Amino acid sequence: MFSWKYVADYFPDIISKFPVTLELVLVPFAASFLLGFVIAAARLKKIPVLEQFLTVYVSYVRCTPVITQMFVVYFGLPVFLEKFGIDANGWNPVIFVFAAYSINISAFLSETIRSSILAVPAGQLEAGYAVGMTGFQTMRDIVVPQALKISLPMLGNLFIGLFQATALAYMVNVIDMIGKARNIAVSRGHLLEGYICCAIVFAIISLALELLFGYVNKRLAFGQKDEYGRRQRTEAV
Repeated sequence: MFSWKYVADYFPDIISKFPVTLELVLVPFAASFLLGFVIAAARLKKIPVLEQFLTVYVSYVRCTPVITQMFVVYFGLPVFLEKFGIDANGWNPVIFVFAAYSINISAFLSETIRSSILAVPAGQLEAGYAVGMTGFQTMRDIVVPQALKISLPMLGNLFIGLFQATALAYMVNVIDMIGKARNIAVSRGHLLEGYICCAIVFAIISLALELLFGYVNKRLAFGQKDEYGRRQRTEAV
């Protein structure tokens, strides 16, 4: 029968695997951010053939479940690499999860970054050219900082979504918090208690991340309103 005593007993063992879960978030998100930026830049440049290929790539990834992509990478990548004489069957499953999550999140990030860059007023780009800046300098110093500020709320949502999606990694033998809960259930015969421990951790971390991103977004976006209000009060006086 269910017992809160088992929840308390399991908690230290399960939370000990939190660094694995954190690694499953940070590494793919960093890789997918770089890949997503490259994809967005290539699509904005409208490079023939490459743009069409990337459009299909983004559409395919966004329209298929992440668990399907994870299985395709986990079972398909070793077969593909074997054709080049590379034996990937003994690799750590974490590597395949990194690849799968990076592929998945990069498609969503590329659309977020691309739409954010397009949301920056065209006059900003023209102003950069007017003062003698090159296209690269204008994008780096003027457009990209504003685009990142615009995209921050969506970036926060994607980060939180990726954190929660790591719960699927146990399906390819990654021993994270969920994997540890399953192992405990097999050895001790109590399944629900371990999953409740995981649910508590995921809920607390997700709420903390939501508050953090909300605070940062408020500091960046709402500061403009405060400045506008101060100007209004000054003019009224």
